[in-house]
Amino acid sequence: MSTKKHNLLANFASSDSRFTQQELPACKPILTPKWVILTFLVSGVVFIPLGVICLFASQGVIEIVDRYDTDCIPLSSRDNKVRYIQGLEDKRCNRTITVTKTMKNPVYVYYQLENYYQNHRRYVKSRQDGQLRSPKDEHETKSCAPEDTLGGQPIVPCGLVAWSLFNDTYDFTRNNQKLPVNKKDISWKSDRESKFGKNVFPKNFQKGSLIGGKSLDQDIPVSLFDVLKSHLLRKIII
Repeated sequence: MSTKKHNLLANFASSDSRFTQQELPACKPILTPKWVILTFLVSGVVFIPLGVICLFASQGVIEIVDRYDTDCIPLSSRDNKVRYIQGLEDKRCNRTITVTKTMKNPVYVYYQLENYYQNHRRYVKSRQDGQLRSPKDEHETKSCAPEDTLGGQPIVPCGLVAWSLFNDTYDFTRNNQKLPVNKKDISWKSDRESKFGKNVFPKNFQKGSLIGGKSLDQDIPVSLFDVLKSHLLRKIII
């Protein structure tokens, strides 16, 4: 055995092919100062105009950020925000936003969350796509723990992704006139049509001891909840 292996290695080492001798054709440029300077000049001529175009495009974007999570909580409840949020008090909050530049429609409204690890492996896996497509798969909740079942019955839609559905709603007015907010078709059409069944209805959703976010009407199929679909697929338009 060892003799055969030795002969094989000997034959391989004595081979005169360019592959075994590591002499395949290769580009080996000599990095002289003239060559390096020329390379940087050509790269600059190509990328500087692209950078200028991107800079002007970004400067044309009008963005207004308004943080309301603290200001909308009464002073008496700021020591225990969780109790206030989970309570039954009226939580409507009015905010005045000053728009200093003309914003052409459509205006996109996004919300931003902090201390929220949406890319954590356990969070991302806590869902069941098949359950959203067909009612026959509603009992497939193994990947949805801890939001998988309630009293032995499946939760639809199950998992932490659906459970943490953001439940703040926004209304906008300008000069005391209400602005229309379009929440439809805010996700990809292909995803809406292929990933959500029209005969799948919410069951046991947000009925446990811990409420994660927005509740869903059990008489409306999940395919009609555009905000839910956008949340599950990972924008509100005015």
